[in-house]
Amino acid sequence: MRRAGVMLALALGLSMLGGLPLSSRAEDSEFQTARWIDLKKHLFGDRPIQEGPGGVVQLEVPLRPDNAATVPIAVTSGVSQSPDRYVKNLFIVVENNPEPLAGAFHLTPDSGLAELGTNIRVQTHGPVRAIAEMNNGELFMSSKFVKASGGCAIPPTVTATAPAHLGQMLIRTQGATILNQPNWVQLIITHPNHTGMQYDLFKGFLILAHFIEKITVSYGDNTILTAETGISISEDPNFRFYFIPRGASVLRAEVKDSKGLTFTTSVEVAAKLATEVPR
Repeated sequence: MRRAGVMLALALGLSMLGGLPLSSRAEDSEFQTARWIDLKKHLFGDRPIQEGPGGVVQLEVPLRPDNAATVPIAVTSGVSQSPDRYVKNLFIVVENNPEPLAGAFHLTPDSGLAELGTNIRVQTHGPVRAIAEMNNGELFMSSKFVKASGGCAIPPTVTATAPAHLGQMLIRTQGATILNQPNWVQLIITHPNHTGMQYDLFKGFLILAHFIEKITVSYGDNTILTAETGISISEDPNFRFYFIPRGASVLRAEVKDSKGLTFTTSVEVAAKLATEVPR
């Protein structure tokens, strides 16, 4: 089964960790875990990561979500995306999941705002992290502890397994598109995003992993967002992010999954001037 390169490296590197103990420092035990130390090394080597209130990146996620298979998260940033300084990459890490790197999202100045919303799976209690990498290589992180379990093994819904709907996509945009300003867009994908840990309740067998691997969103000739994702993203993935339209054009999304299937959709965006950006 194919994996994005970084996903495979993480899976191989973390397979040896099993039940490694938490950090011996009681005050840091929730976040400074042996698993995170190893994972950080695989992702970022020895590069320092800054973390703290009011930092470049902030993560919002419920402490006790209603459904471990559909945990809403929002990553926000106070950094304006300009050619001189911008968030280049956003990484979502669900530390104790079988595949901890839920997604690596690559942004550009045309993204407008380094903000992202989606739903994730949480297999067991532990930290969820959002790491922002600036275009100059600086790293910033926000971490939250989430108490949930079983999210990667909860059986899929009937609609998610219906092959007739596989790969259907919808692009939603705000009502009045604002020229030269950040505008929100939501990409919704009909896909089961099977984890390889779920059972078919009707047939009684393990469902093989089948998930969205690669996302590319462009506006006209400009790339707005690319991403590599895996099984830690919930079924029927949806992503809310931003883009800056420089004029009327076509917003296009292409999605590839782990079986090599490719899905595309597009929508024409009519841009007009306004004094305020709806959020």
